[in-house]
Amino acid sequence: MEPTSKIEMTMYGIAEVIKWCIDKNKGRIPGVDTAGFKKMQALLAERPQSGDYFTLDQFWKKKVVLELTEQEVETIDRCLYDIPNFENVQLPQIRHKFWPKQPTSP
Repeated sequence: MEPTSKIEMTMYGIAEVIKWCIDKNKGRIPGVDTAGFKKMQALLAERPQSGDYFTLDQFWKKKVVLELTEQEVETIDRCLYDIPNFENVQLPQIRHKFWPKQPTSP
């Protein structure tokens, strides 16, 4: 069993991770078909279909604790930092707002 980390993120943060790791990835970085990513996609699928601003606002601000393997965390880091550089665009600033700072190795 691979060691896991519990990471608290908002639903908006999960949507950004999915955007950068799956939608913009276009298959360039492997490892986005794991249980952690499938769980994030399932959580996003629960998005209310209502056009009510208050309901949607509550959904996007809802915090969820995800249990991700070290490999999944590395993959997300790579997606948030490397993929934009493949396309020569600026790194997504949003990553500082929702992705917890990872401890650096000694």
